[in-house]
Amino acid sequence: MKASKAKTAGISVVAVALILALALFVLFFTGQNNPPLFGGPVSVVDALGRTVEINLPVNRVIITGKSAFPVTSVAYMFPEAASVLYGLDQRTASVPLFRLVDPNIEAKTVSDDIGAGSDSPNVEELAKLKPDVVLFKTSVKLQVAESLEALGIKAVYVDLENLDSYRRDVKLMGRIFGNEAKANSILSYYEEKYGYVLAKTSSLPQSQRPRTLLLFYSTKGGTISFNAPGAGWLQTSMIDAAGGYPLSKELGGTGWNTVSFEQIAAWNPEIIFLVTYSQNPTPSQVRDNILSDPMWRNLAAVKEGRVYAVPDDAHLIAIGSWDAPNSRWILGQLWMAKKIQPGLFADLDLVKEVKQFYMEIYGLSAAQADEILQQITGDL
Repeated sequence: MKASKAKTAGISVVAVALILALALFVLFFTGQNNPPLFGGPVSVVDALGRTVEINLPVNRVIITGKSAFPVTSVAYMFPEAASVLYGLDQRTASVPLFRLVDPNIEAKTVSDDIGAGSDSPNVEELAKLKPDVVLFKTSVKLQVAESLEALGIKAVYVDLENLDSYRRDVKLMGRIFGNEAKANSILSYYEEKYGYVLAKTSSLPQSQRPRTLLLFYSTKGGTISFNAPGAGWLQTSMIDAAGGYPLSKELGGTGWNTVSFEQIAAWNPEIIFLVTYSQNPTPSQVRDNILSDPMWRNLAAVKEGRVYAVPDDAHLIAIGSWDAPNSRWILGQLWMAKKIQPGLFADLDLVKEVKQFYMEIYGLSAAQADEILQQITGDL
């Protein structure tokens, strides 16, 4: 009998230890404690390191200010967003993907008086909309958030400009929308696809990595310029992960760096990816111009016909461009891998992956996913 009790006690100790270990694993994976089951206060640490206490559930969330588009694209990955997002600008509401995810999006648009696209949105106009939370990208000035919070309105910053901040910010939004399970599901999907690429490319020596350059063709202010991302930006890390040598790794920091044709020629890229974030001209039009321009003909990428227009599913600034830090960068990662290392990714059915993304991440039907597929421009 004593032996039996001792054995039972031993099993109980093991069981308790396993339960504690599992609980610690779940806590580590989510990164933060779960929010209250039936609502209440929850704390988040935003991209600026600010601790913000938010009462759940939130009923009205506004995303606005400079470079808000990637924030909106991530927010709409959460089913709850369609019920609580408000204060969208007309351009955002015109994006085909968002219109499918949120059929009532037109009723949520407001005038540009709130300062959509500005680094200093109008605090008074925002306050009139009575949001529970306002989400800003880090390009919005901190004093805007401070002014809102003086009025009792919570403001939270996200960044999304590199892999680490993307993981952090998706988890943060999961807490705000009260759906950490969806946040973990999103991150599992991204890490599975990213891991699939890295498994094939991470051991490649530099001699097998084509010199690759992503160029942003701009006509801002009536001046034509070519710009490359800094070493710390997402586009640079995407090229590296895809099995290329990112020439932009040689440029400092984050942000766009204007590069001369002389610099481009000195680099002599073997692959060029093009974006314009515009319909005038489109990346495809710039690609055609480069391929037919005698000045560019001696570049290795032009000689080999490896100049590509980055796919885009929105055709409006960078909202749908697959290189930008919106939700579709993971599709851009797969696309770059297939373009840079076609032999390693011969088994990759990109159209199938794209359709799966829209259905799994955004909850679209097969017919709706096909509708978005039909609208994608660039060299898919």
